[in-house]
Amino acid sequence: MVGLMLLGSAAATSLVLALATRRSNLVSTLLVAYVAYLANIGVVTLGLSPFRAVTRGGLTTAELGLLAGALTVWWLRGRPGVQLASARAAAREIVSDPVTALFLGVVIVFLGYEIALGSSPPNNMDSLTYHLSRAAAWAQHGGLHWIQNAPEVEMTAYQPFDEQQQLFLFVATGGGALYWLPQYLAELAILVSVFGASRRLGYGVRAAASATFLLSMFSVLALEASTAQNDLFLASLAAVASCLLLGRGLLEPALAGVAVSMGLGTKLTMGLAVPILFALAAVRGRRTLVAGIAGSVLGFLAIGMWGYWMNLHNTNHLLGLDTGYVQNRGFPSYPGSVANAFYLMYGLMDASILSSRFIHVLALAGLLLGLAAAGWTIRRAGLRRAAADGLSAGVPLLAPLLVIGAAGVLAYVARVWGFPIRGAGGLLPPVEEILNMEYGRIANEDYSAFGPVGIVMLLAALGIAVRAYVARRADARHLVLASALPIFLVLISLSSTWVPFLIRFFLVPAVLAAPLLAGLFRNRLATAATLAAAAISLGMTFAHDQPKPLLNPYGHGVPWNLTQLDALGTNSDGYVADALAAYDTLVPPKACVGTVLGPNEATYLLYGPHLEHRIIYLPTTVSLTDVLNRGLFYVVVSHHYDSVLDQFRTAGWRVAPLGGYWTLAYAPGSSGACAS
Repeated sequence: MVGLMLLGSAAATSLVLALATRRSNLVSTLLVAYVAYLANIGVVTLGLSPFRAVTRGGLTTAELGLLAGALTVWWLRGRPGVQLASARAAAREIVSDPVTALFLGVVIVFLGYEIALGSSPPNNMDSLTYHLSRAAAWAQHGGLHWIQNAPEVEMTAYQPFDEQQQLFLFVATGGGALYWLPQYLAELAILVSVFGASRRLGYGVRAAASATFLLSMFSVLALEASTAQNDLFLASLAAVASCLLLGRGLLEPALAGVAVSMGLGTKLTMGLAVPILFALAAVRGRRTLVAGIAGSVLGFLAIGMWGYWMNLHNTNHLLGLDTGYVQNRGFPSYPGSVANAFYLMYGLMDASILSSRFIHVLALAGLLLGLAAAGWTIRRAGLRRAAADGLSAGVPLLAPLLVIGAAGVLAYVARVWGFPIRGAGGLLPPVEEILNMEYGRIANEDYSAFGPVGIVMLLAALGIAVRAYVARRADARHLVLASALPIFLVLISLSSTWVPFLIRFFLVPAVLAAPLLAGLFRNRLATAATLAAAAISLGMTFAHDQPKPLLNPYGHGVPWNLTQLDALGTNSDGYVADALAAYDTLVPPKACVGTVLGPNEATYLLYGPHLEHRIIYLPTTVSLTDVLNRGLFYVVVSHHYDSVLDQFRTAGWRVAPLGGYWTLAYAPGSSGACAS
């Protein structure tokens, strides 16, 4: 109940402040409220941290005070309400068309399924190794702090703003049940932003809605919505900034700048989007640019800079020591940067889990539909219009085959250039050996891209936007957004070393360019074909989602009934499940547990689902005297540090394997009471 009150108070404060700004439509109000909500959580968790007051009591006091202040501002502003006229008109237009209404219904079903997936325990390894374990350590401490002896450099040096949302949720709810909420809210914010940006670019309601619906079916976007990762959260800040920069006045561009600063406080990848957003602000005019820069500076000083400050204070390095290899930072080079570009482009050719046979069936259906559409149009509107209608109807169904063909062309050109992708000496898995082989394709939030329909339709939309600009049927705003994907590709190729999970970082340019998808929806047939192809692709992606498949041997066959142990087994982490089962058997409730762990280990699991265990990270050179001085009688040791166990054995402690993953040393007869 307290958790719901805290979340409700934070949401109400944000909405009341957004109403006080007197936005002219619902989209603007919701986006302002989203920025206010994130700023609220960021400022409160940062402000209470020096006093170790990020507790239920501290959060309650802060949130009630902020709500009272927001209500006062709203009252003094004349108690403005939500402007719903344009929203009602847009909703009527969407549901009045049967195809667009069906598109909306399918999207609602998928969004509901993502909530169901979120209700299952976390089993994504990035989430378990540092995203959630970092927030759990902060919750245990009472606020953000530098985690001594952290086994993962990501737990200390990475930018903290996303995990501050998790910290708030952990403290408010007393556990990790809502670990998926920041990413899911980010998805909703992206969809609202893309619809609003499409409308501000001049597209019609149905076209803008269809563009938004199609984006929601991009594979990696849908898969990440039920995880505790931060790519979707970062993309939401870029999308919100883009839409607000397209608005009128000074407040929205200033808040766009605040969103950018939050992104810089979340992940370094945001820096690759800054040139694109800067260009968008510049083409909007000097006043927009100045307001955006002012908002960025203010937001960075209030929220975005503190992760960098902690790094500098604790390591004398702005980005943290020893982070280059985990962040895959690189420098422009030849041939390295060119090879990166080829590998990234190839990774974006995501065939999802569609078999070659099914791909050819869809292609045949697309060819027949395209020819039929062209034949119907040619008698009435001529050859050019017929070709356009045929392509718009046929390409969505042909998309998977086009992706396979494009991947083959990229592989051939790369080999000729000297960067083989396929065959001997080629690109390392999982992109080639897992994603793009006929019998090895999987769906996984770490490696999937946009799905075959998503990447083809996005590239088509960019081409149409550029052509429209050349023909003077579109303005510079369209051109800037169309350039997001190629600019991002160049920048990440120059600044990174290749690893497969870089592909998911392309969510940022995808959401920036997504409003241009509206240019593809010429008629109902094109919309229906896109709906069919995208729904089939995403439906099969969800059904075969590697971490949370629709059908599995656990949880009565559905992922939302999984236990934590079953969820780990489903994600091929059975050895971690065995370790957790043994840990839960041997360690009593609310015990204080020391750990000597290595990188890439699922440390979050040691806290328990309700954060009932107090976890103390110990140095790899820990002595038994140090352990006893801390009042610890349970110590989990990674297999990397088995030599640490000898001193416990000598002292008469029991040593028990936790599966094949960890080892537990514990003092006989201990009650497990936490004395530290």
